[in-house]
Amino acid sequence: MMRTFAVILLSLLFSGTIAAQKKFEAGLWAGPVATQMSGDGLAGWDKLGFSGGAWVRTNLNEKWRITGGLQFTNKGSRTERDTITFVNFAYHLNYIEMPITAGYLWRHWEFQLGVVPGILISQEIRTNTVNTEINPPFQSYELGGVASGIFSFTEKFALGTRFMSSILPVRPTPNFANRFSYYERGNYHQVLNFLVQYRF
Repeated sequence: MMRTFAVILLSLLFSGTIAAQKKFEAGLWAGPVATQMSGDGLAGWDKLGFSGGAWVRTNLNEKWRITGGLQFTNKGSRTERDTITFVNFAYHLNYIEMPITAGYLWRHWEFQLGVVPGILISQEIRTNTVNTEINPPFQSYELGGVASGIFSFTEKFALGTRFMSSILPVRPTPNFANRFSYYERGNYHQVLNFLVQYRF
């Protein structure tokens, strides 16, 4: 599986060489993320991390475009350090993802909506500096949705913000209470991402 993702990433990077044909454009992007999980009992966007990757896109017409990519994203959640027990608790999860979006252009802005399938590459619970077993474990895959706004301030560089959320549970809930409640079926990632984008 990792070999397949590596081939796709190299293909995306290589696609920058065909950008001159005006049929495709390609580039890189990176930026910090703030994440949380619904259903874990840890409220707040306290888990900070990083996301970055490569993208390739094609313009359908003057207003609409399709973009695909490959990215690495830190996800999870954490508690603030307890002032009495001095305990810090956090979920640390890393994903390789392939976002696919439809984008609409308005002046210097692009607004995107799409899906984000992903593969879990590592997972751990960390209490202070001690790693403990995750039970139940997270799913090996994820399906999420994404919405983003990107502002191009030069021909090569753009700034943007994205919100990603799981569509399907990323793991079963440890304490199933109401099978008719969407958020009690399991844990769901939410990711807020600020990014810098570069076009080849």
